[in-house]
Amino acid sequence: MDEKFEKRLEESLWIHKPLSVDESQSVEDRNLSKKVLKDVKVWDGKSLDRWSFDGEGSAELANDGVIALTTKSRAEHWPENEVRSVDAANGYYATFGSYIARLDVSGMELSAGNRIWFRIRPVCPGLHSPIIRVGFTNNGEIKIPDAYSREGFHAINLKNHQWNTCIWEIESIAHDKIEEISFNVHRYGQELSGGEDLRFEICDIRFQEAEYCNVVYGWQCRKNTAVYSTAGYFKNGVKTAVANTEAKSFFILDGNDDHVVYTRQVQEKRNHFGCFGVLDFTEVEKEGIYRIKVGEFISEKFQISDTVMEETVWKLVNFLFSERCGYPVLQKHGVCHGDVTARHNGLILAYQGGWHDAADVSQQTIQSAEVTHALLQTAHTVKERNPRLYMRLMEEANWGLDFILRMRFGDGYRATGATIRRWTDGWIGNMDDCEARVHNRSFDNFVMAGVEAYAGIMFAKEDEALAWKCVEAAKEDYEFAATRFSRIGLEEPYTKEHTASASLSQYYGAAGWAASVLYKATKDEAYVDYLVEYIDKLLMCQETDNEKLPIHGFFYRDESKKTIVHFSHQSRDHIFVQALHEACTAVPKHSDRQKWETSMRLYGQYLLALAEYTAPYGMLPAGIFSETEVEDYETFQLIHPKVDYEREKPNYLEQLRQGISLGNGYYLKCFPVWFSYRGNSALHLSMGKAAALVGNYFGDDALIQVGKEQLYWTLGKNPFGQSLIYGAGTFYGQQYTALLGETVGEIPVGVQTLANEDIPYFPQANIATYREVWTTPAGRWLWIAADVL
Repeated sequence: MDEKFEKRLEESLWIHKPLSVDESQSVEDRNLSKKVLKDVKVWDGKSLDRWSFDGEGSAELANDGVIALTTKSRAEHWPENEVRSVDAANGYYATFGSYIARLDVSGMELSAGNRIWFRIRPVCPGLHSPIIRVGFTNNGEIKIPDAYSREGFHAINLKNHQWNTCIWEIESIAHDKIEEISFNVHRYGQELSGGEDLRFEICDIRFQEAEYCNVVYGWQCRKNTAVYSTAGYFKNGVKTAVANTEAKSFFILDGNDDHVVYTRQVQEKRNHFGCFGVLDFTEVEKEGIYRIKVGEFISEKFQISDTVMEETVWKLVNFLFSERCGYPVLQKHGVCHGDVTARHNGLILAYQGGWHDAADVSQQTIQSAEVTHALLQTAHTVKERNPRLYMRLMEEANWGLDFILRMRFGDGYRATGATIRRWTDGWIGNMDDCEARVHNRSFDNFVMAGVEAYAGIMFAKEDEALAWKCVEAAKEDYEFAATRFSRIGLEEPYTKEHTASASLSQYYGAAGWAASVLYKATKDEAYVDYLVEYIDKLLMCQETDNEKLPIHGFFYRDESKKTIVHFSHQSRDHIFVQALHEACTAVPKHSDRQKWETSMRLYGQYLLALAEYTAPYGMLPAGIFSETEVEDYETFQLIHPKVDYEREKPNYLEQLRQGISLGNGYYLKCFPVWFSYRGNSALHLSMGKAAALVGNYFGDDALIQVGKEQLYWTLGKNPFGQSLIYGAGTFYGQQYTALLGETVGEIPVGVQTLANEDIPYFPQANIATYREVWTTPAGRWLWIAADVL
């Protein structure tokens, strides 16, 4: 482990206070150093004549050309115009409103510029993480904001009580006729330390043209550069970088003195998206620090090591620790959400614990459960070689496990989620309280049973009493799930839960997986009967021989094989292989094992076939789609909640046709069909988990490599050259964190696409959902790490 990082770990007491970050490696810091070709001051600072204001607050012209915006952090009512608050009367998903300052810039010629520049000082007593949401309107050929208010906004995290220089690169966003620039102060309530007043002082608002902007669109990285896993590479396995270069050769340099240790020819890779230079240095296997040189480009230092990803694991633990709900996290927040409650059969419990699942501090029990399972699996992997990391992973998993067990009402019902984006005051009975949802759903109970059973196995030697409780809860929850599923089958959709889109095949997968884990935990033969029953049903949902398709192995939503399983920003694509793998390892002598292995092999071949389409990048495509799916109204509503079906139906078809035609109305898409909810981290990481599971089971290095490549993509081996994990590797940018502030290890919903295209798009603007931080991708990343570390 790097000595500097180990020192930071020690200073954090091994992640018992948040890690510090090296901001010199950030996108924001590097943007500051770019040469400015043109600079237009859009406000003279002398009057408020061109300003208008919305919401509760006040504005004044302070000294030295500064506009000061003042408002309260909360109110005793919900605002009538609260954005996205359909149920504003009861505060569902509501903040306490906003105070917005709008600067009229109509008539100014700004189209030649490519970034907005300003300085801002928050003066917010007691607030750990001030944030300002900047926006602009464009009234040219393309209207900004867009229909879903995703383009045209940028939420910037700020340092309190000091001047922050902010730069927002907007080259990729239509700005041919900008009419307004706005500054939005969100009123998210008072965290425990927070004061009543929010004040933001703004000056030097400029529109600039920088010498270049960072790549945010397309498959090609910046000309005369290369992109690579900035955190490093595993010693064993393929090691490549992708270059946009005319150079014929590349060099690997020793990171200590820059002497050449390896040189080879740049390979050419052509595909549907263009021609790419591939730098293959797989043969470099000596552990050490290295750099890449191709043409005039020299990379930052990176590591090659068997343990190269352990540092990132620590950083993800740091993010999860900071997201703890109901726990005081130094430098982040105090004990929170004690007035979020769940009610059932006359009982009330505090829906508090686990981890906030997103920047908006919502909670979903199943998210915390899956993260807990990922932590436990990673702990199992590192136990022998890194005991300290093992214990810290077990500690964090125990925090999630405590929440999972406490949310059970003991009759099949559990508190399942709370959709909230505010700090509440902790007093139960006043207007800012939030009521959690309570459900008895078989899919959730199957998943919970599997997680609880696995926790029972993992904690057997760490806490015998807790392990016993986990197994007992697992047995009860499985029985609740199996009884209900046999009676009801697929649950009626409830769109406020992320499990609402689960297909019948996913139910089979969850049921078969949980039964297999329970058999390992209890040796009760009844669970063998269950796993055989459900996995037999699962296999009937797999594509094996459709002559109209060149690729097989994926799963349909049910045995009818009419609709292929798809996801948008959520994903549980691993669940099919997870069930098959667990069954094969639980009962290796079972007569059906060969049948299960055949299914796994077929799915592995499917993943390898997909990977060819995005090579030389490693990101797995979203999968195969059919034109007939656009007529499936019910499934559309499940996967794309809050979307107008009739309005988006033509766009659905257009998104399909932007993919790669496989003939007969089938398309292979790199990114899903999606509308408001975008970002593919959970998708490609879930598929990477499946690849790693199959690869390990069969000893297939190619599939193990597919799993590793998903990690490399998140750490910079993508067209943008950005690490998507803040504070990991190099060249990482701010993300949409809303209430938590920037945190080492945060990872966003993921790379999106522009409009109906099937091309990667990752603009700087921090906004939900694509740049919103989520605990789900962190859990998916750890799931892969558990199989490849």
